[in-house]
Amino acid sequence: MAFRLDRFLVIALILTSAAVAVSAEEEVDRTDFSDPALSEDVKIEATDSHSDIEPAWILPESPESKVPIGSITDLLVAMANNGNKMFNMSHIEAKLQRPDGSTYKELGRYEYGQPLGPHEQRSFRYPIELDAEASLGQYTLVANAFYADKAKSPFVNLVVNDAVELVPTPPDRKAQLLMLQMGLGGVGVLLIIASVARLLLGGGGEKGKGSVAKKAKSADAPDAVQSNEWLKGTLAGSENRSPKKSKRA
Repeated sequence: MAFRLDRFLVIALILTSAAVAVSAEEEVDRTDFSDPALSEDVKIEATDSHSDIEPAWILPESPESKVPIGSITDLLVAMANNGNKMFNMSHIEAKLQRPDGSTYKELGRYEYGQPLGPHEQRSFRYPIELDAEASLGQYTLVANAFYADKAKSPFVNLVVNDAVELVPTPPDRKAQLLMLQMGLGGVGVLLIIASVARLLLGGGGEKGKGSVAKKAKSADAPDAVQSNEWLKGTLAGSENRSPKKSKRA
């Protein structure tokens, strides 16, 4: 009987030690949010952020915060989970505000429903779509990220609250390159045509002009001599002069 009692006490001591060791270990939440019941939209309105979540953002195509209208600009949001709890990234909502704080345009809600595990960082793409009729100028971009834990407790983080400028749509690079190639080709053709025309017209015209001028000069020579009173009565003014002068004469 004493032996059984001692054995019972040893087993109880081992179980107690194991329980203490398990409670001392760090508990990590591994909830799988792929379950549709856990990824449903949170009905409770989120009002505060969780201390374990740290957000960051960037406009990779607009590093100077110049957002073109008439196109789609990607906003990349990074969510870092620094704790041991599992979260579900629900959605992001964004809008543009005027300088006076009033809302200029609601950019809409973009759904994700993706898990954010302990000590994990994930990036989420939010497309900013602006039509070509949007007014240019300075605005404030405001974006909020909504998420929840496995108990469906809702949280929200203010991700972006920064000034942006709406600018005209830049020209298409492919169209610019095509127009440049066409322009260079047209200039080359014009240069070739001008060179051929110069060779055909310029050279013949100068030769003909020179011949006509030479003939005109030779034709006008006698008249110039006859009209000169100082040359009358001399050999230069004689019309029937002989090329040779005889010794007898």
